[in-house]
Amino acid sequence: MLERLTARAEAWAEDKRRAAIARLAGQPLPPGVTAEANEQGLILSGRGLKLRLIREARMWRFWR
Repeated sequence: MLERLTARAEAWAEDKRRAAIARLAGQPLPPGVTAEANEQGLILSGRGLKLRLIREARMWRFWR
């Protein structure tokens, strides 16, 4: 019984993770920033991305 409960909880968590990735990938991105979904999550890339995540308010809201 515990194994079934664990399996259902893991499946639920995986569904939630995939939904969050799809939601984030569907948001508009600032110019020069690209997003790519893969098995592990969402990969953001762009020139100066680290500083942009800190300085630009538009990038702060990306994760909400």
